[in-house]
Amino acid sequence: MKRKLLLEGCFALTLSFLLLVGFAAHGSAQQTNANHLAANAEMPGFSVKVDLSEKARKELAARNETVVVAGYLSGNPKKGAPKKFVDEMGEVNLGEITKEIAPGEVALFPKVSMKPDALQQIDSDGPQLLINVFSGRRSSKDNLLSCSLHEGPLKDIENTTVGISCKLIDE
Repeated sequence: MKRKLLLEGCFALTLSFLLLVGFAAHGSAQQTNANHLAANAEMPGFSVKVDLSEKARKELAARNETVVVAGYLSGNPKKGAPKKFVDEMGEVNLGEITKEIAPGEVALFPKVSMKPDALQQIDSDGPQLLINVFSGRRSSKDNLLSCSLHEGPLKDIENTTVGISCKLIDE
């Protein structure tokens, strides 16, 4: 009987030790992942092909107007993220990227750099990207284009080309 109790006690102690080691390793893995994100605040890029309607293409050419491709990077805050990182929309702002191109050109973003300190504060869904396209406002103070958007995980479009279609606002 004493031997059985001793074995059960050893088993319980061993199980407790393994659980403790597992929790410590999990915490260490989370810290390692956070350190990896901070050290790699640059990710592979992508490109954006802006498809203009015939009318939009002609109007932009006649006005010597450009096209701006803007990307807004964000992430969902991880549990316990400091409030200073979370904006009024409940997201962590990771930065912005922009390219001004001539109509018909492809906007190239070879690498995407983000704020390392903010990147450490997002959850496992990773960086999210919203792409918006508008006219360069060189010939008018107002935007001339109505364009589709792209929104989703940055990792889903790495090393690919995203298509955005545009037409004139008054089309």
